[in-house]
Amino acid sequence: MTVDLVSYLLINFQLFILILVRVTGFFVITPIFNRRDVPAITKVGLSFMLTLILLSLKINNFYLEIDNIRTLLSWSISEFLVGIIIGFIAFIYFTLVYLAGMLSDIQMGFGMVNIMDPATNAQMPLMGGFYNILFTLIFLSVNGHHQLIKGLMYSYEIIPIGFNISINEATIEYLIKIFSEIFILAFQLSTPIVVAILLTHVVLGILARTMPQMNIFVVGLPLKIFIGIIILLISLPLLIPFSETLFDKMFQSIYEVIQIISRG
Repeated sequence: MTVDLVSYLLINFQLFILILVRVTGFFVITPIFNRRDVPAITKVGLSFMLTLILLSLKINNFYLEIDNIRTLLSWSISEFLVGIIIGFIAFIYFTLVYLAGMLSDIQMGFGMVNIMDPATNAQMPLMGGFYNILFTLIFLSVNGHHQLIKGLMYSYEIIPIGFNISINEATIEYLIKIFSEIFILAFQLSTPIVVAILLTHVVLGILARTMPQMNIFVVGLPLKIFIGIIILLISLPLLIPFSETLFDKMFQSIYEVIQIISRG
């Protein structure tokens, strides 16, 4: 069986390399798969196994005509870009948790507090780290990583191997739309805490006018932290429907970007 597999790969070596390049670009930046705490050998193994699966699905209806290394290199770059773009769309939707965390931290008094995320080797807001862990667990529990792989497989139906990829005006406009949508979603996620802290500021302002002897700065900081944590705990059940909306928009954007790129 091993001999048959090696022979199969040698016969379709060029196609195998091109599929592997797109899959590798996908794994480089896609959330969950791009984490530093995921062993490199695991990423390599997943890329190899997924490439074998895609190779077995696509080889019967695909024929390559590559007569020089320049063509192979050019196609490899295009394939890598396709994988990167698919992963990037998913990645930027996950970044909204950091934006929402930053908005919440500023209101709660944690604006100067950052934590080091060992998974990305980057600093992030305190609440952003909490949201990141929570949404990652929800994403895995609903098999979101399976949907990402389905999106990659769908790209082969719309963007065949050897497609001359180009970033046109429609793609840029859609990316701008995605960034606008992410900001709105991030603000919606942080709204309960932001509104609660705003009302707390109003109450503290009234107390400062009616009770001048009270040290508002000493009372206000722990009070805002306490209110923020309480509101966070109360709003936790709302994160499930919010995550459904978020992930649906993510997958829809991936499919739409693939279709826009395919139109050239």
